[in-house]
Amino acid sequence: MKIGIISDIHANLPALEKVYSELEKEVDEVYFLGDIVGYGPYPNECIEYLSKFGYSVLGNHDAAVADLRTYEDFNPYAQFAIDWTKERISWENIEKLRKLPLIIEDNNFCLVHGSIREPLDEYLINYYSVLANFEIMDENICFFGHSHLAGVFVYSDKEIYYVNFSEEGELKLQKNNKYLINPGSVGQPRDGNWKSSFVIYDIDKKLLKFKRVAYDVGKIQNYMKLLGFPKQLWERLQYGR
Repeated sequence: MKIGIISDIHANLPALEKVYSELEKEVDEVYFLGDIVGYGPYPNECIEYLSKFGYSVLGNHDAAVADLRTYEDFNPYAQFAIDWTKERISWENIEKLRKLPLIIEDNNFCLVHGSIREPLDEYLINYYSVLANFEIMDENICFFGHSHLAGVFVYSDKEIYYVNFSEEGELKLQKNNKYLINPGSVGQPRDGNWKSSFVIYDIDKKLLKFKRVAYDVGKIQNYMKLLGFPKQLWERLQYGR
């Protein structure tokens, strides 16, 4: 069985359409790790894709739009996007966001947006946060998002190391190791590669394939300009930051 793992769409419909069209050809199911809204201009259209995903969890921007958390701690650009989205999202789609779980544990792996310790907000980007999560993992594999950085933390014989996947690549999973796996971002990569990022996990072969696909970034940039989005939000898309 093959599973597509995606995260951090952030209302970028052109990117989502491209990624989903690629995954449809190869996988049996698609799992989503949160933040379907925020930053981008297509919240309602992207939320419609939730019905296509096998599993989905709540992200911090999803929670902010659905009034499940405050967002004073967001940067001004993120706050702008949350306010913009809240004025335009349908009530039915808000209810869909509110029903998303914080974490899913199934079939010997878990799905979460931030981390096991703090499902919405913790960034797994330093040794101590990664170690703390490895120590409380019940499963050997956890897929997470939030940082928009494609890569894998490996816990092997009490040693932690990181494998960067800002470009495409593969990783064979070993039985006795633990893994924290970030597929990167569909709608707003931040690893210096503007192309949408996702993972295909072959359960039978225990093989991860990190993939990148180009999408029509100019289309969404022009639309965001037309809608009056701050330059910071649309310009960053072409640089992957």
